[in-house]
Amino acid sequence: MASNQKRITVTLEEDQYVGLEEVAADTGKSLSDAARDAINHYLLGEHWRETIGELARKSIKDGMTNAEALDAVRKRFPHAKTTPASIAWYRSQMRKEDPHVPTDAQARHTRGE
Repeated sequence: MASNQKRITVTLEEDQYVGLEEVAADTGKSLSDAARDAINHYLLGEHWRETIGELARKSIKDGMTNAEALDAVRKRFPHAKTTPASIAWYRSQMRKEDPHVPTDAQARHTRGE
């Protein structure tokens, strides 16, 4: 097992297990690979259409302050460990790519804070 992988044990209903077996057989994959594909499809294809970083960058681009961007991230991803420093890092990286991205102070001033 690769070092970045974690092992879990899951109990499935009989019909879920049979369905997973069918998917594995149809795709020529192991049960583990079929389960991983299903999880990835749900998480990446349906549930988490945007990442924390994408949301943080979009919020900053939309003129939000660091605090507002952090609130947006925490609202969308309540279990995220995102901190004010994380948002500041995204803003800093964005400013390196585009110096027209406002600083947090400029965003606060624009918002009337």
